[in-house]
Amino acid sequence: MVLDARHHQSAPVSNPAGIYPPVHSPVHAALGEPADLGGLLSQVIQQGNAPGQARAVEQLRQLVPTPEGQERIWEILALPGEPRRLVAAQVLGYHRQWLSSPSGIRRVLTQARQEEDPAVQAALVWCLRQAEEVREFLLHPDPHIAREAALGLPLGRKTLAPLVRAFRAAARPEMERIFLHKLRTLHPPLMGELVGHLLEEEWGEGDNDRLAALFACLPQVPLFELFVEERGKPELASEKGLAAASRARNWHLFSRLAERALQRGPTIELLRLLLSRSGEDEAFARRHASVLRLALNQADAVMGPELLKHFERLTFKASEDRLVRLAQLLVELSFRLEGPSGVQASTLLEEWKQRSPGLKLKIYHLQQRLA
Repeated sequence: MVLDARHHQSAPVSNPAGIYPPVHSPVHAALGEPADLGGLLSQVIQQGNAPGQARAVEQLRQLVPTPEGQERIWEILALPGEPRRLVAAQVLGYHRQWLSSPSGIRRVLTQARQEEDPAVQAALVWCLRQAEEVREFLLHPDPHIAREAALGLPLGRKTLAPLVRAFRAAARPEMERIFLHKLRTLHPPLMGELVGHLLEEEWGEGDNDRLAALFACLPQVPLFELFVEERGKPELASEKGLAAASRARNWHLFSRLAERALQRGPTIELLRLLLSRSGEDEAFARRHASVLRLALNQADAVMGPELLKHFERLTFKASEDRLVRLAQLLVELSFRLEGPSGVQASTLLEEWKQRSPGLKLKIYHLQQRLA
């Protein structure tokens, strides 16, 4: 166990995200006697030196409260002015057997709502990490409590709307960074719902940079499908009124920001998708040729070897028409790559030329035109 001791200056510093790995110890005893737990909690706050406090914390790390011990924690939390309340809340936040039942989550949530001590309330919000209920504290006026809620927020259908509201209202750069970091892990099927919540908010010109940073963090394949291919685009044209006009303005703004994000920093996943679809579908290749070329222009030496492997996979037993479409892209890419990747691209093109005289001539003309 790693006890959250952020509010005890002499105690070891804990993981700032509030998520801790268990310490594998040969001693994993259960606290059967409530008095034992209360005594250990007292030792943590009464030790006047760092080594002594560290030893008391270590004992708590190696002890797992029984149901009676958990109730003792709740008794301590219910006593106003009790000096052990903060450490009790931290122990509760590590041993979270109560998460297995809705009533346990409600109990912690109720205690967090009515708590008057900001430090104890922050510890209780930390207890709720990765539970949807933590969303309630994202807009809390105390910055430490709001930060704990942001760090512990899971991404899901019930938490996206509160996240968007909190992102829009965020007054501190640290909160924005936390939200943007989380959005990098957004599950692709949730993209449409996230954008739906973004559309409902009022955004001013001063928000453009923040929104650009947000779109730059989102997974690019669903971003491309939604804003470039417009798959799943909401029916904005049929809507009327001021709210509808605001949603339409937002959509146009988001489309620009999304395309800019895709062009400036394409991921290998997006490039693979564009190459695969272009090789399979001539209409797709024509429709999105400019997007693909702009994306390929950003491909660097790091991406080069992976892209070339993908070209090889796509052209295995491919038709000549497909090879011609891919050759147009590979020729352009080969002029950008240097070193081993550039040599590999040229070698691959020479292999394609051996497929047929017609393909050899077409690739030669492409190379001459770009040379």
